[in-house]
Amino acid sequence: MNTQGAFYRKIFLKSKKEIDKKLTLFSTLKEKRNYLETTLKNEILKSQNEIRLAFNKISCANCGACCNLAVSEFSPETLHYKAQNNDKTAKSFLKTFELYKDNIPPKELLSENIPPEGAYFYHCKKVQFKDGKSFCPVYNERPAVCRNFPDTPLENLPVHCAYNEWKLEYETKALFIKALNDIRHFYLNELCSLNIKKDE
Repeated sequence: MNTQGAFYRKIFLKSKKEIDKKLTLFSTLKEKRNYLETTLKNEILKSQNEIRLAFNKISCANCGACCNLAVSEFSPETLHYKAQNNDKTAKSFLKTFELYKDNIPPKELLSENIPPEGAYFYHCKKVQFKDGKSFCPVYNERPAVCRNFPDTPLENLPVHCAYNEWKLEYETKALFIKALNDIRHFYLNELCSLNIKKDE
């Protein structure tokens, strides 16, 4: 397990312990479900809003680093397969990005937090540069993957990206949010199964 994976596991276990402690305060399945569906969900949304508000205070520096380092868990073959099966995100991604030769991006784009093995490194086929700044010739029609970048501090950000300070400040909080949400969904499914068995 890599360092980031071990850190997330630690956060996950801590989050599970906190949720388990909260759930012991409720005696009925209905009360537990209400906590998971409403109270915990609202706490998660509040934290997500805090991260988003901090994000909105940052201005893109137009360095073009994100255009030249799009990291995906999917190979071009997998993306093509998804696109052929009407996956709109895959279609949009392939229309904009292409894999670096031998899957090796320029070293100056990688931060110390190098993406895990098995990642694929892509770059935009359309980005242009003028006066040291990036220029997108299709900016108004740019795909969602570009419009939403970075949509979470958990994304792999190029070293020159203006959002790196935001990532450093909120990455741990984003990992807690992810863990809480994953556990919340698991427990809701478990409660649903218990209700079904109870009704049988």
